[in-house]
Amino acid sequence: MSEIRVMVEMTYSKQRHDQMVAMAAATTPELDTKAVPKLEGIEWDKNYPLVDLPGSISLDEPPTDPTDVGIRFDIETSPEKETYLVRGVVEDEAALEALEQSVAASRAALQVYSDVEIQPQLICPGDPPLGTDKDVEKLLCTSRLQECGFDGSGVLVAVVDTGINMEYLLSRGKRPSFDAARSWVPDPSLVPGHLPISHGTMVAYDVCIAAPRCTLLDIALLLTQEQGQTIMSGFLSDAVLAYRHLLDIMLAPQRPGEGRSLVVNNSWGMFHPSWDFPVGHPGNYSDNPNHPFNRIVGSLERAGADILFAAGNCGADCPDGRCRGVTVNAIYGANSHPQVLSVAGVDVDKNRVGYSTIGPGRLAPLKPDLSGYTHFKGSGVYSADGGTSAATPVVSGVVAAYRSHTPYNPDKPATYPAAVRNMLTKTAEDRGLLGYDFEYGWGIVNGCTLAEKLCPAKVPEPEKPEVRRCCCHHHHHHYQCCCREEAHDHHSGWHREHKHHKHDCGCRKY
Repeated sequence: MSEIRVMVEMTYSKQRHDQMVAMAAATTPELDTKAVPKLEGIEWDKNYPLVDLPGSISLDEPPTDPTDVGIRFDIETSPEKETYLVRGVVEDEAALEALEQSVAASRAALQVYSDVEIQPQLICPGDPPLGTDKDVEKLLCTSRLQECGFDGSGVLVAVVDTGINMEYLLSRGKRPSFDAARSWVPDPSLVPGHLPISHGTMVAYDVCIAAPRCTLLDIALLLTQEQGQTIMSGFLSDAVLAYRHLLDIMLAPQRPGEGRSLVVNNSWGMFHPSWDFPVGHPGNYSDNPNHPFNRIVGSLERAGADILFAAGNCGADCPDGRCRGVTVNAIYGANSHPQVLSVAGVDVDKNRVGYSTIGPGRLAPLKPDLSGYTHFKGSGVYSADGGTSAATPVVSGVVAAYRSHTPYNPDKPATYPAAVRNMLTKTAEDRGLLGYDFEYGWGIVNGCTLAEKLCPAKVPEPEKPEVRRCCCHHHHHHYQCCCREEAHDHHSGWHREHKHHKHDCGCRKY
C-alpha cells in the first residue's frame, strides 16, 4: 500500500479551540502545527481546518413516547466536551506503524482513524432502463400525496454528492426551491447550484419525483477530487466537514416561521475492505461505531435530521467492478448505521435489481431498511437513473413529502427521525420473505399507503331521494292533486307527497 490517509482526533484545549475559531473565520485557512502534537511519520494537511466534533451525554431515563425508539443520548456542544479532528498522510505501512507507536507514547489522548475514500454508487452498465420516472410517480401515488399537501414544501433536502446544476433541473421541468446560503462546497471557487451536470444532478432530480416543492441544499462533497472523466470522489474527512456544516444548520437559532426539517441524501460509500483499516483496528471505519464520521452521523440524526444512505451496488448478481468480488457483508460503515435509512433498489416491476447489496449490515445487522425504485429513464443525465444511487433519492423524496405533513419538532418525540423511519417501514409494501429480509428490507417504500394512512380519501355521501310535494284541493267533495313544485296549498291547509310523478299520493293534514 502506498500513501495512506488518516485522521487524528485530539481532546479539547483552549489553543485548539481558538485556532478552530480563527480558521473558520479566515479566507484561506492554514493549520498552525503548534496546536497539534508532534508525531512521527505524518505530514499534516495544512489546508484542512480543525473540525470540532460534539460530545454526547447518555440518557438513562426511559422514552416518554412509544415512537421514541432512537438511541438515547443528547448532543453536548460545550467546547470542553468537544474533540478536534485534523488529517494528514503517511507514506506507507511502516510510517503508519511509526505514527501509531508515537501516538501510544504520547501523553495526549489521541486516536488515529482511517480516512476512507468514498465514491458515488454509480449505475451498473448493461440492461436498458425499465419504465420512466412517470411510472415511479404512479407507483408512489405522488398525485394523491400532493392533493394532501405532501409535496416537500418547507423541507430542506441536502444532496450530499457531486454537486447540483439547477439550470439543468429547470430545463427538465423540475422547480424546487434552492438555498445557496446554506449549501456547502469544498472550494470557494465552486458555486453551489451551478456545478457540472453529473451524478448529483441526477440525485436531485429523483428527489423531486415525490417532493417537487422541497428546498435543495447543494453539499458538493464528492468534488474534492476527480478521477478521470467519470468518477468523482472524496474522503471521509471531507464528509465530516460537510456533516459539521449540516449540524450547524440544525443547531442554529430558529427564525420565525422557519421549518426545522432536514433530509440528507447520501448516494455514495466505500466499495471494498482494502480501502479501510482492518476490522478490529481502533481506527477502522466499516465496523466501528466510534469512527468520527459514524459518530457525527449519529449526532446529526439526534439533532433531528432524517438521514438516508444507499445500501450499495455490490449485489452478487451483477456487482460493481469496484466491489472486487466482495458481495457478502458489504454494507459498510454509515451506510449501515442504526440511525439512518439504508436503501436497496427495485425496478418498476417491484423486483430487486441484481446489483443491490444484500444485508446484513456491518454496524447494524438489519440493513437495508427499505427498497426504492431505480433503473428507470428519468433525469437524462445517464441513460438510466440507476444503482442504489437513484433508489435512495426516490425514498428521500417520500421522506421530504411526509415532512411537509409532519415537520420535525424537538418537543414532540412523534416527529423524531426514528418515528419517521418507523412510519415508512410499517407502511412499506412487503416483498420477498414475509416481514423483514436482507434483499428488500421491510419492503418497498409505499407513498399510496402513507397517503391513505395520513390523509384518508373522503367517501362520498349517498344521494338522497328527491321529495316533491304538490297541493291537495277540495273540489266538489273530491281531493284533486295540483302537480306543482309548491309544498302546500295555503287555502285548504292540506298537502300531499307527489311520488314517482303520479297522481295517486294521499293527502294528509298540513
